[in-house]
Amino acid sequence: MQNGITTSTRNWPAKLGLLAGVVSLLAACEEPKDIGLPPTTPVGVLYTDTLTVTSSTIQLDSVVTDRNSRLLVGQYNDPVFGKVRARSFGQLYVNGGSFKTDGEVVFDSLKLLIGYAYLYGDTSKVQELFVHRLTEDLDTTKQYTNTNSALFAAEPLAKLQLTPTAAGGSQTVRLPDALGRELLELSKGSGVTQADFAKVFKGIAILPGAANTTVFGFSNNVFFELFYHKGTETTSTEKDFYTTAGLPSWSQVTSDRTGTKLAGLSLTKPLPTSATGGEAYVQAATGVTTKLTFPTVVNLRREKGRIAINRAELNVQVKGSSPGGPISPLMTMAEVNADNRIQYTYESSTKKRLFHFLQTQIGTFQTVNQWYFPQVTGYSSRLKNYTFDVTTYLQALLVDFRPNTGLVLVPASNSSLVQTATTGLTTYQAQAYMNNQLNGNILNGPMTAKLVVFYTYTP
Repeated sequence: MQNGITTSTRNWPAKLGLLAGVVSLLAACEEPKDIGLPPTTPVGVLYTDTLTVTSSTIQLDSVVTDRNSRLLVGQYNDPVFGKVRARSFGQLYVNGGSFKTDGEVVFDSLKLLIGYAYLYGDTSKVQELFVHRLTEDLDTTKQYTNTNSALFAAEPLAKLQLTPTAAGGSQTVRLPDALGRELLELSKGSGVTQADFAKVFKGIAILPGAANTTVFGFSNNVFFELFYHKGTETTSTEKDFYTTAGLPSWSQVTSDRTGTKLAGLSLTKPLPTSATGGEAYVQAATGVTTKLTFPTVVNLRREKGRIAINRAELNVQVKGSSPGGPISPLMTMAEVNADNRIQYTYESSTKKRLFHFLQTQIGTFQTVNQWYFPQVTGYSSRLKNYTFDVTTYLQALLVDFRPNTGLVLVPASNSSLVQTATTGLTTYQAQAYMNNQLNGNILNGPMTAKLVVFYTYTP
């Protein structure tokens, strides 16, 4: 396996720069002349690629799918990850925040508009979807996960038939006139606000047909389009109601892994590669992922003198994908605690969870916005791997600034998990692009990952 070794060095930030210890030299180290690094100072420059990286497949606890950029609906029988079923639920937003009409208004029609740009599974058959009205109030303060559901009426409001195409698509279907007249009636008199609307129309559920073989990824803007006209006018006016990442909207994703290598996987039972034929697995929306731990990194402390990491790369090797879809094109990594929950810092000013992803900038562990630089890397089809810069992460481990409880792979659906506005304001938006895909990655084991480290020490 190619290691992607970089021979340039970087200065270590002052806070993490020095670590005193009394230890012996690692046997796996090489002098600069042996690896092409010209010695310019008396400081030793060493290299090792024998630090242990252990891998296992785990089930993440609490997979938040709420307020995402994509809603998953459908089902697919996957020989690797089992039978996967996805349903979506969401509250509708009244465009403009309220709805009020003046004078006489006449109902014309109510339509549903839905569009997709993501597919997973067998796309050779026509798929059925059913839209139902929720009968349960949604909690706007709650973060819904892939295990949550909501009560809905037994009779569907609409049935859709979609023929999956790789280019994506959309469909419009007429909704019951009685519902359209009900929504229009709310606009009369003093009208209706968003809060009052949610009490009357609690939201929608989108369910797959029993014979479906595909999971769709719908844009989180499922529209109800209400058309009406005023008095004797012949031109219709349109009022939209739609799901949005600003209100509760999530995907419930379940899987039956009976008969697969992952049948024994649970929250309390990770699967080492020895139990899965030397493989490890990643599937974001079901919460299946690979956990990597670095038990021998602390051995670097045994160097006699003071030590600094100049460059550290982690190469994660990919064997292939599940039959349902391609390998995840983008990947990040996040710290987990001992309970296999992704760690986060709550930002009180924005009410957001800042997930503890690997960072792109040296020294960001010491800044105010320390988690605003998530590292997202693309899959290399030539090397068949993902390569991560773990320099800062290892530095933090060596001085006990971060807990050495491991990293997990997290597929992302966008190359950046922050957004910078024209004003220069940076917005953290990781949740919108996490846990919203079923692309199944199969990793090589037992050498799932390899850690390559350049470091220096002074006596």
